[in-house]
Amino acid sequence: MRLTPLNHLAAWIVLLLFSVHAQAQVGIGLTQPKAFLNVAEGRTVLFGADTVGSQSPNPKNYSKMIWYGSKGAFRAGAVSPSPNQYAYWDNANVGRFSFASGEGTKAGGEHSTAMGFGTQANAESATAFGAWTFANADYSTAMGSSVIANHRGSFIIGDNSSCLGCTYNTTAVNQMMMHFAGGYILYTSNARQENSPVGVQLQPNANAWSVISDSARKENFRAADGALFLEKIGRMRLGSWNYKGQNMKQNRHYGPMAQDFFTAFGHDELGVIGEDKSINQADFDGVNLIAIQALIKEVEALKAENKGLKLAETSLKAETQSLKAKMEQFEKQLSTIMASGNISTISK
Repeated sequence: MRLTPLNHLAAWIVLLLFSVHAQAQVGIGLTQPKAFLNVAEGRTVLFGADTVGSQSPNPKNYSKMIWYGSKGAFRAGAVSPSPNQYAYWDNANVGRFSFASGEGTKAGGEHSTAMGFGTQANAESATAFGAWTFANADYSTAMGSSVIANHRGSFIIGDNSSCLGCTYNTTAVNQMMMHFAGGYILYTSNARQENSPVGVQLQPNANAWSVISDSARKENFRAADGALFLEKIGRMRLGSWNYKGQNMKQNRHYGPMAQDFFTAFGHDELGVIGEDKSINQADFDGVNLIAIQALIKEVEALKAENKGLKLAETSLKAETQSLKAKMEQFEKQLSTIMASGNISTISK
């Protein structure tokens, strides 16, 4: 039977009358609904428009919400009629127990999630957030903009500084990769309370971490006894080793033990420095610089002593040359006197 506008209105009035009742429930495909709107198990529910790809008479982005009951999958947002997107939310391209929202997103892998604009999660338990990010390997995650996770278990985050058409791609399994052209700052203190944030930073285009070491953020300075530091270093266990569980042929290291380092340098007159299971890199560098400074002072002292010895040696050589000249002159005078016969040689 064809419904007239009047019949439509009557149907909506009836539905509204049922809805205003506290226990009113509507079932689709079943006779005993269990909720305000209850759709039969395994059925697909569509809110909004559906199209047949780019052949729609009025191509545009189509907003809709879909529940694929047979797959436990949900879609909300819009897809473009372009050949690259219009079929992303078709049943054939929807992964079981997957979720996709935003515009032009695709979650084709089982348990996958894609959110944002143009993101794709194409593998099992893959996750893609942001804009034009792709998670193409199982258990991989891509977040931000124009980054691709191509390896199992990999995690990649990128900023919006990529050149047009450029992407950053993971290079190894279980890898963490990040790209932020503006650098990185990691604070480890409550800046609001202290107004003096502590942490590390990686400057733009830098290839190593910079420790925040501004003198304006420091207090309670005490000078160190460099000679004592040298003595302590001289008593430390220094050599090569590998961590337990590592391949001793490929993962060897040089350095001290944290316990020895803490015993030697873990306390000053005011408090505790570090702890006995790890070595703070800034403290490690600080100890090295103090020791180097002490060595410089010792070298300078040795240089001064050596210079004094060289001066003394030069003075001694001059005195020796003077005495030699005097001896030579005395020998000449003696030879002259003896030749004149004024001195008799007595021999036994």
